[in-house]
Amino acid sequence: MDTESQHENYCALCQCSIKENTLFTDLSEGQLDNFKDVIVFSTFSKRDVILLEGDLVEGLYVVRSGRVKLVRGSIKGKEQIIKILGPGDILGFEIFYGADYYTNTAIAMEDCELCYIRKADFFSIVDRDSGVAKKLILSLGRELNEAYGRIGNLGLLNAREKMAHLLASLAGEYGLALGDGRIRLNLTLSRLEIAELLGITQETSIRLLKGFKEEGIISIKRKEIIIISLKKLMEIAGIEAIE
Repeated sequence: MDTESQHENYCALCQCSIKENTLFTDLSEGQLDNFKDVIVFSTFSKRDVILLEGDLVEGLYVVRSGRVKLVRGSIKGKEQIIKILGPGDILGFEIFYGADYYTNTAIAMEDCELCYIRKADFFSIVDRDSGVAKKLILSLGRELNEAYGRIGNLGLLNAREKMAHLLASLAGEYGLALGDGRIRLNLTLSRLEIAELLGITQETSIRLLKGFKEEGIISIKRKEIIIISLKKLMEIAGIEAIE
């Protein structure tokens, strides 16, 4: 959540605000020089496709600004949002396990800037510098831990609990405190995108959000969601409050 207790972290390469323990924090000047020689800055407009499921794996991106959604399609034509990526997140993990093709489609949710590094250039730097490899391990470990958490939530929670968990999680990551305990989600999601994040139907998503609104837990104005009672959401989701 965007409160005074949250620590600001910056990418040492381009000085953008990013999450903690991401690839480009705390690198030495020499390490930065290695990346400056090979990195390419790219811009994408809202709804632009950054990479497509099935494209040949040629490199990785690091989100510099804006947000990107990772989407995976099914043989039945349905789509599931795998994750929403923000500044500091890596896009193109397929290069780390030798995949030939990207397994997800990445779409800009808003105007974005990304740092692109070719696969060969990246591994050349990793081979030369164990410090970069250590940072990579931390990033991969964080991603794996988050994936385990998402899988666990999908398997153990019912639809109402999943929705409460998602809203509480988004409040922690994208919330802006408004006072009186209210939190505005600084992230615009359609009802369909919320449904795709949870693996439920759009109709169920609409019904659950309407129920939370009627209970006074949230308020909704078009696509803007304001959380009135984070405590109640956490209780529904079975999340323990951190003192």
